[in-house]
Amino acid sequence: MQSVYGLPYGTLKVRKTQFLHRTDYENMLKLSSVSDFINYLNERGYREDLSAFSQTYNGLELLEAANNRHLATLNRFALSVTPQNGKDLIVSYLTKWDIQNLKTIMVSKNLNYKVEQTEMYLVSENNVPLGLFAGLMDFNDYKNLLSMDRIEDIVSYTLKYGYGKALLTYLEDFRKSNNISSLLLSLDLYYYDMMKEKFRFYTGSEGPVYRFIKKSIDIKNIMTILRFIEYSVNKDPKDYLLSGGGLSSQLIDDLSKSQSVDEVVQKLKGYVDLTKGLDFYKRRGSLVGIEGELSRNLFWEFLEIFEMSSLSLNNIIAFLMRVEAEWKDLRTLVFSKYYGIDEETIKMISINLG
Repeated sequence: MQSVYGLPYGTLKVRKTQFLHRTDYENMLKLSSVSDFINYLNERGYREDLSAFSQTYNGLELLEAANNRHLATLNRFALSVTPQNGKDLIVSYLTKWDIQNLKTIMVSKNLNYKVEQTEMYLVSENNVPLGLFAGLMDFNDYKNLLSMDRIEDIVSYTLKYGYGKALLTYLEDFRKSNNISSLLLSLDLYYYDMMKEKFRFYTGSEGPVYRFIKKSIDIKNIMTILRFIEYSVNKDPKDYLLSGGGLSSQLIDDLSKSQSVDEVVQKLKGYVDLTKGLDFYKRRGSLVGIEGELSRNLFWEFLEIFEMSSLSLNNIIAFLMRVEAEWKDLRTLVFSKYYGIDEETIKMISINLG
């Protein structure tokens, strides 16, 4: 079965040479305006994406829409070269962008944002700021969701896709508190439960992907616990944790009982070294350094494993990871420069600059 991955492996290896390089990220650190970013990216593979939205948006909004389109186009490309026996798994992996878009719409509706304030933040393609290629929902679905006024209507509409069933579990909590966080959590629960089941039994060569999913869950849970501590949330963090990670239930329980960020980091020393992130937190009072360090460690640990694997689905996942890292780092650089975020913070939260 692995031999069918020879062609996509070669195709993606060629396309990988077109990703931005570390020198590009270092150069963009020196840029000072949105127009500088537009001019720079225009010469580095983003010309078509910028052109697609140049009549609709300008400035920061143009960069956001173009970056989202670039991500969607490359994801679709990876899916198009995936052998038939692996497409279901890659489509499942890519439903994260359906969920990302659904979260964006729900948060916007909860804040009473207008449609035009939401569209540019959706991961999209085909020259329109709507829709997705590999998820369950299509252009018309997103158009319908954007036209809805109530969160309850969005939940009802998405019942036919499975997302709505997950949302329904926490809908009553939202009605009582008007706090949307539990609804967003339900979508994460749905996604990771689905992914664990999809990748548990495949060809036998995708074990690293399964471990990657479990460790991704661990990172989300660690950050949830840290935020509960940092913001003194008067609830049990275990009610908001994802199941199925690699951390033992005993350690999760121990972390949840911690009284400080420092205590959590110390208890995790056998699992991950967060020295740099903790130092940043102590000096700056922000958890973004710890989150950045966790995400960066996860990325580089598994990217190397996936890219060194024999021809398999692992190679396609590695390509998708690089696509997402570029998308995240561009957003970080552009928004940080626009809002005057300092260089140390940018490097702490970047994948390719840290």
